[in-house]
Amino acid sequence: MPPELASVEDDGQPPTAGKPISAQDSGDQRQYLRSITIYTPRSVHRTVGLVAGERKTTRTALILAALNATHQQIGEALASSKITAGKRDLFDVPQSRVASEPSVQTTIRVTDSQFGAIENLVAEHATNRSRLITAALQKYLPPPAK
Repeated sequence: MPPELASVEDDGQPPTAGKPISAQDSGDQRQYLRSITIYTPRSVHRTVGLVAGERKTTRTALILAALNATHQQIGEALASSKITAGKRDLFDVPQSRVASEPSVQTTIRVTDSQFGAIENLVAEHATNRSRLITAALQKYLPPPAK
């Protein structure tokens, strides 16, 4: 797993805001934890909780594992959910609603390098963090139980 996407919650305890990770984990640079707020569909949020419990890990670690495992294929998942203009349309209408399922807010804590890696993926795929992470989770996790 690339160091920028490795979890910082190895002990299962939530990290303290602003606390640097150990020099051993961060190399020569000091890294601080950043909070990221994301919104995922309720079914994805529920599945993340169930799988994290089964694997005895945290939601953050599971989200980072999903990003790490799917970052090379994430463009395909995002492209399939994109609304595009028809051939005769003047322009795209990005304000169109994509999901009808209610969203759940989740806050995760990541290191500076993890944050940078996520931001680079967001810029590369011209999306937002919530859509990026949702697409990664949907590709990585088993389908939600009904």
